[in-house]
Amino acid sequence: MNRPNLFSYATSELSQDALICWLLSWASPEYEKTDKKLHECAVDFIQALFEKHSKTAPTEFEKVEIFKQDNNIDVLCIINDKYAILIEDKTRTENHSNQLARYLEDVKKRNYKEEDILPIYFKTEDQGDYSKVLKAGYQPFLRADIIEILESYTGDNSILVDYRDYLQSISVKTESYKSLSIDEWGWYSWVGFYLRLQNELGSGSWGYVANPKGGFLGFCWNFQGDDNCEQYLQLEQDKFCFKIWVNNISDRKSLRKKWHETIKDKSQEHDLNLVRPARFGNGKYMTVSIYDGEYREHSNGLINIDKTVSRLRKAGELLGGVRENA
Repeated sequence: MNRPNLFSYATSELSQDALICWLLSWASPEYEKTDKKLHECAVDFIQALFEKHSKTAPTEFEKVEIFKQDNNIDVLCIINDKYAILIEDKTRTENHSNQLARYLEDVKKRNYKEEDILPIYFKTEDQGDYSKVLKAGYQPFLRADIIEILESYTGDNSILVDYRDYLQSISVKTESYKSLSIDEWGWYSWVGFYLRLQNELGSGSWGYVANPKGGFLGFCWNFQGDDNCEQYLQLEQDKFCFKIWVNNISDRKSLRKKWHETIKDKSQEHDLNLVRPARFGNGKYMTVSIYDGEYREHSNGLINIDKTVSRLRKAGELLGGVRENA
């Protein structure tokens, strides 16, 4: 039966901070008899956080302390006065301003052994690149990880059930690229499509790109070149572009012309119909060629992933080929 979901309204990161603190607190041994199933779910959650760092959780949780917004740290969970689980919680936003390193350094100064500190990047919406998260020493704990824990919960606590249903609804929307006509895709459809491309191509990153026309969700991959000029591929939702980055202002015009002509000359060999942009830019990042028409292969409006990926791989082969000849 359809019913209002608390988390359709409690969408802020502060609301999610509270949920994380609330769930972690149920791992405390004093609550086992209050609600055994909820206690077990909380224990499973903490054990999964340890597993993300390839560590084994203690066999008993004798003491569980929760701190919220402690010196700007979203959630700090101290287990048995020994283990410090540091959680940076994100919904739609991403890590910024060296915050991950700052928070980790803060916890290190509190006399916990480095091997007993478990930094976690808790992310319920999707993100295009986690390389900086991993470099900072954090392990991503993503929506799929959270859902896996919540799906094992067999109790009927309405808060936890609502949270599970809410996260599952995000996943359903993210998979909508498979079932919606390509001209009906929304934000989550594009996110799901780009996630699939990352998996199929084995590379690439995506994110929102702001511009005066309102911006778009972009996907970039196949970077090549040198410190003065890089070439790469970029999807700007329904537009497929061959792009360059040029470091020196004085080189922009000549390199734009060079790469447009080089790529265009080789495009037919790869069965790619490319055209000149409506107007050439003159910034650090410039489009030099655009795929003419719809690059997403589809049948009755539904995406054909295999054929679409095949076309994108041809573009990668083209770009790799002109690099060797440049």
